[in-house]
Order: sequence, then structure tokens, then C-alpha cells
Amino acid sequence: MSPAPSLSHSILRNALTTSPPIDIGIVKGEHVATKKKGRLHFDNGVIFTRKTKGGRIRFYIEFYNSRDKRTREVAKNARDWKEAKDVLDGRVRQEHDIKCGILKRARITFDALADLYTEWAKTNKRSWKTDLGRLKGMRSCLGSMFIDHISAQDVEQYKKMRIDEGVRLSTVNKSIQILSRIFSLAIEWKYLRYNPCWEVKKFSEEQYRRKRVLDREEEQRLFTAIVPEHLKSMVRIFLNTGLRRQELFKLRWDDVDFRNRQLFVRETKTAKSRYIPMNKTVYTELMKIYEMRKDDGLVYVNPKTGKGFVCVRKAFQGACRRAEVKNLILPDLRRTFATRLLAGADIITVQQLLGHTSVKTTQLYTMTNQEEKRNAVSLLDGPNRANLARIWPTSEDQALPHFGQNYPFSMN
Repeated sequence: MSPAPSLSHSILRNALTTSPPIDIGIVKGEHVATKKKGRLHFDNGVIFTRKTKGGRIRFYIEFYNSRDKRTREVAKNARDWKEAKDVLDGRVRQEHDIKCGILKRARITFDALADLYTEWAKTNKRSWKTDLGRLKGMRSCLGSMFIDHISAQDVEQYKKMRIDEGVRLSTVNKSIQILSRIFSLAIEWKYLRYNPCWEVKKFSEEQYRRKRVLDREEEQRLFTAIVPEHLKSMVRIFLNTGLRRQELFKLRWDDVDFRNRQLFVRETKTAKSRYIPMNKTVYTELMKIYEMRKDDGLVYVNPKTGKGFVCVRKAFQGACRRAEVKNLILPDLRRTFATRLLAGADIITVQQLLGHTSVKTTQLYTMTNQEEKRNAVSLLDGPNRANLARIWPTSEDQALPHFGQNYPFSMN
């Protein structure tokens, strides 16, 4: 009987010896010791099969763990010998990382990881309550699984489950984004070394993205239909500052600088404060409110409760119905602000005013209206054609003289 392998020998045998992809037709190689009774012996472990009660073939792996103990596990999701070998190599590498301190020793389920994420989110995310609702679906699909066994295929099954529930594609994408964040934190906390969401593609949301922008005629009808003065004032501020709803609801007089004509936005979605200059409309509106109240609390106070506003959606939708302005919600006013600015401002300036961390978000947030499109294509007609011909001459136009001729400047 051969002596038991030493700890160093087992770790080296498991972790430092890997095998190339298996071709079952030529398994008799240097990496396969024996093939008997459905068992393949490799330098870093063993693969074998068993039949389930239903007659299905299930693959198992055997290897030495970080404590030098022989371990047997199901090769989850393995459909053939090659995939089982990939599972074996992955588990051996993981045990090696645990031994070297790269990963933590304890293997945890997704339920346990979700609990850790919840505690982290309560400290680091303002939207942690929203995440709790999304975690319920994740737990029902992945909760009992060990996180190192969760594959991209499992995440795809979770996506399918959410779609079958009838949720929007943007909601599914948000769930995948949160799930990816959870696994990334598991990597930081040394429970994982790979994020299965890296191989999962999100859905394209372009055809479902809101593109509603308030035009000038609708704006006039809307202001005529709004009854509460505080709501009329809010809409005016939304259209001229691009503030988010909660940013305006939590705005205090300490944040309003009348001398320098700017607003200081503290509590933002991205947790980054920013300054917004006040134009004449905003300055006049806020000064009128301040002269009426002259306090140091919130700028907008609910006259019925004496506290800050929580929601004005019902009153806003009622005004939209009276004004016959269809399919308009409060966030569309922020998009309207950005779209109107792009008529004369660069996108980086718009990004900073909106408080976006990436200019890509600003590009998705802004829309070009039909009037601007008509003005753009009209450059090809009429008196503008002569100007364009200087750059792109056609057969109907005379070609430009050589560069430098008949110009008020010279290359000399």
C-alpha cells in the first residue's frame, strides 16, 4: 500500500498540473492514467459517471481539496467529458487559491452572498430598498446554489424566468446589472475569482427607451391647465434646471445662492454634488417664493401638511389630461431640458448640468425633435446649397478653384 501523499505533493498535483481539452477517442495519453468502468484518471483528479433514477448520465469529479482531503462532487451542468474536465480544473484551481489565501476557505450559497450584499448596500447605496425587491427573484432561482457553481447558463435561465414573468427588458437588464455587481463584490471579498455575468449579454433597449419631449405648444397648454401654483412653479424649475424630482423636493434655501445666481444640489442620485446656474426664469421664480415665505427650510413645502413633497404625479397627470398632452411624465421634463440645451450647448456641458457620470448616459437621455431634423436637412436646399457646394461640389455646381485662390488668406 503506497503512503498517503504529502500536503505539498497534493497541492502541486492538483493545482499546477493541468490537462489540455479531452478527445475521448484519444484519451490514452500522458494525462490519463487509466480508463476503466467509466472513470478517467488525470494528474489533478478523476472523472466518472453514474446513472440517475431517471436514466440520465451524471458526471462526478474527485480531487484533493486545500486540506489534502479527497473530495467528490457533482460536475454541475457538465454534458460531456470535456465539460466535466473543465469543472474539475476549475475546482482544483479554486482549492489552490484557497490554500494560497487568494480565496476564502468557506464556500457559500447565493442566499448567503445576498445577505452579505444587503448589508453592504444599506451602507453604500441609497437605492438599497429597490435592490431588496430584485433580490427576491434572484434568490428563488439561484438561492440554494453554491456561488462557485453558478455559471453563465444559470444566469441565462434567470433572465428567461424574468421575461416569462412579463417584466420589461430594461428591468431585466437592471437585474442583471445588480447580479453582476453582487458577483464582483464576491470577487473582492475573495469568495469567487470569476463573474459569470461577464458572459451574459444585456438586451437592447433602444426600441423601448422613452423618447418623449415636451414641445413649445404643449408647454403653453400645460401651464394653462395646471391649477396648483406650487406645481406650476415646479414644472417651470424642472424645464429650466433639469433637476431630478427628489433633487427639487429636497432643495433648501441654504442651497440657493441668489448673489451668484446658482443652485447647489447636494443629495443626488450619483452621490456627487453639483452647481446649476440660474437663468432669469429660475431666479425670478425662486425669488418670488422666498419673498413670500422667508424661511431657511425646504424651498417647496406642501401647503396641506407643512412638510416636503413626496410625490406630485397625480396632480401633474391631471393637468396633462386637461391640457390634452398625452404620454408625458415628470422625468420627460428633464429630457426636454437636455434636448433644448443641445440646440446651442455642447454635450459635455449638458452632461455636467444633468449630473451624469458618463457622457453615454447623456447621449441616451437626449432626443432630437422633428423640427431640428427638418432644419438640418433644409441645409441642402435653397440658399444654403451654395454654401455646401463650397465643400461638396456637384455636377450642377462649378467646382471650387484651387485652394488659396480668391480667398482672403494665403498659404505663403
